[in-house]
Amino acid sequence: MNKLEIEAELDETHRRFIALVESIPEVNYPLPTDNPVWTVGDILFHITLGPRAIALEVWMIVHARGLFGVIMRHFPSRLFNSVNAWFGRGRNQRVSRQGLLKAYGKAHTAIKSGLRRTREEDLGKSVVYPSDFVSDLAGEVTPERLFRYVKGHFEAHEGQLRRDFLV
Repeated sequence: MNKLEIEAELDETHRRFIALVESIPEVNYPLPTDNPVWTVGDILFHITLGPRAIALEVWMIVHARGLFGVIMRHFPSRLFNSVNAWFGRGRNQRVSRQGLLKAYGKAHTAIKSGLRRTREEDLGKSVVYPSDFVSDLAGEVTPERLFRYVKGHFEAHEGQLRRDFLV
């Protein structure tokens, strides 16, 4: 996959996020999901965080692979999962359709900026991603795989919300 294909995939994911948010009434944001600690609003907000985190991870793989390895070896996964949950949870009091669209728009800009700054030859650089952080990314991870994960991360949560609420 080349950068133009990745860019098209990121743009399509952005359009799908907009459609998902527009399909869920704001009154449903406080409702529980199949994850007992996260509401609909929490999951929607969590989706907006993925592209920014991935942009940072791509940068580290391309420019600071050693740092990436140190962080992954010494940053306990339970702390990672706690931080991830904290950022996603409890936001439904402040989450609005407009806020979600704005947050994802900024995240989309960040991931596309990261893609533009990444050279084609850097898409194949790799690090080992531990399975106890994000099991979907376990094993060898390249910037290309991370850029493509934006879509996979969105689709996983979109599917969860569609199952729960048939939107």
